[in-house]
Amino acid sequence: MVRRTQTRSSNRARQKRTPIAANREPASVRRPSKPPLVEPFYVAVDRQLKSGHVTFEAAEKAALAIKKRHPQLHVTVYDTKDRRHTIIEQPKPAGAANKYRPAGRAARNALARRHADIAEVTH
Repeated sequence: MVRRTQTRSSNRARQKRTPIAANREPASVRRPSKPPLVEPFYVAVDRQLKSGHVTFEAAEKAALAIKKRHPQLHVTVYDTKDRRHTIIEQPKPAGAANKYRPAGRAARNALARRHADIAEVTH
């Protein structure tokens, strides 16, 4: 069985090299990798800018819609002027009160009367 070997010189003969001119400018001009921010407010999901908006309220509304559908994501509104992210929290459902603390004054008064009634019975 005959074994073929490939030499490096065969590859070098095919390469063409062009000389670099001393007074020539580089062929490629470096461009920024990120597009410029043209809108004043952006919705950011996990620190990635998604959509631009003219007002903070419009951006906040869009961010809340995303946060309602996907509560596990980190959703913010990015202000390009201040260069600041405002975190959008998931809205709490209406009527969701702490079960260990009465909701209002009427509930506190009712609880106080109940405790007073219990105290009278035991004495």
